[in-house]
Amino acid sequence: MTDQPEVSITEDHKTVSLLDGLQNITTGLGADKDKAFHNQWVHSGRNYDHVTLAARYREDWLAQKVVQILPQDMTRKWREFDSEDAKDADAQMRIRDIFREAYKWARLYGTSFIILDVNDGTALEKPLNWKKLGPGCIKNFNVVDRTRITVVGDIVQEPMAPDFGLPKSYQFVNSPTPIHKSRIIRFEGTELPIYERQRNLWYSDSILIPLMNIIDNFHTTSAAAAQMVQEANTDVISVEGLGNILQNSAGTNAMLQRFLDWKQIKSVFGVSILDSAEEYEQKKINLSGVDDLLWSYLKVVAASVGIPATRFLSASPDGMNATGYSDLTNYIELLQGMQEAIFTPRLDIVDRLLAIHYGLSEEAFEYRFCDIFPESLEQQEARYGTSVEYLARLTEAGIMSRDSALQEAKDKGIISKSAKVGTDPNSEQSSVSKTKDSTSATKQVTAAKTKASGTPNKPKTK
Repeated sequence: MTDQPEVSITEDHKTVSLLDGLQNITTGLGADKDKAFHNQWVHSGRNYDHVTLAARYREDWLAQKVVQILPQDMTRKWREFDSEDAKDADAQMRIRDIFREAYKWARLYGTSFIILDVNDGTALEKPLNWKKLGPGCIKNFNVVDRTRITVVGDIVQEPMAPDFGLPKSYQFVNSPTPIHKSRIIRFEGTELPIYERQRNLWYSDSILIPLMNIIDNFHTTSAAAAQMVQEANTDVISVEGLGNILQNSAGTNAMLQRFLDWKQIKSVFGVSILDSAEEYEQKKINLSGVDDLLWSYLKVVAASVGIPATRFLSASPDGMNATGYSDLTNYIELLQGMQEAIFTPRLDIVDRLLAIHYGLSEEAFEYRFCDIFPESLEQQEARYGTSVEYLARLTEAGIMSRDSALQEAKDKGIISKSAKVGTDPNSEQSSVSKTKDSTSATKQVTAAKTKASGTPNKPKTK
């Protein structure tokens, strides 16, 4: 509805209130006569049915793609460290695999957790004591989906707290021991407002819930198309007096045997033998447009989760002169934003624990996420060439110093980190070559003169 003033009219001695905008008294749009007027959205409660969610993931390839692709692409190249020790620590603890698994189950069930099994000499129901952590403090990092953990205790009620509206403690199913929130890292699926989260037992929603209907429509259409293919060609035979023949079992059996033999003769010899009173006709089912409908369903699913069809369906780009480059660029930017929003704050906690566990400084765990889809060798060479030319022009114009250009080239990965500013090595080699050539020529001239005079070339003596 729009913010228009209310208008009242008299109809059959009754005052009817109308609002301009979405309502139309002539066509009935937006009024009681409009069938869409009675549409409403309700809570389906599907997020409580963990069995159905698990079955969809196990049995439905489309649901698997929706759940898996984003976590896989967000962790496929992971991150880079300047410190080799930090790189080894990250690999040894399998942080990439843990984060991929945690986010995958969060998308399937609505919420998942990384349980920080560390030795700080404090009970599990107490906050994690960072001051008592030391080398070798990490026992394990375990990923658990929300079906195995329940909320216990109070909810954070301070509006200014960073974890406002979240539980203070959790508990494993069939375990009496509470676990403090500081010993758990949460991952969310579809995040909900605080009051909807409360209705949902303090968890978020599965990413599959809004997609269930469209996925079911795809599978229903696909199955129906498969059935239509099996009956694409239907033989129709008109038999005179068929009603009388089928009045008793003997006539019915004779008729069935008659056309069973006819079908066999047709299959073996390719010939149809019919009575002169029988008429034969073959009807074909038109399947055109079914494949377009199936692809439309798949593209809607791909678009709803922000994955381009070129990645989700391994399909060629659509549209005139389409290359898929813009779709891939938008997708990479989406993944980069999700890495920063979802992974970075959680990695801050994990890296701090890794630094203490391995006795390293926290600065050693400074990192940057790798390129999600690395460029090809040709693209890299073209980019390097463009960058070098650009830096050379800036240096020649005096806009940038040679030292600044060198640092920029290092940051872009064009040259080695150990490169230094100096003269052109090609010029140095040329100068050395010229000096060697000049010396060699001088020696040759001297030797020729000595040979001509017949005097040996001896050092002078006093």
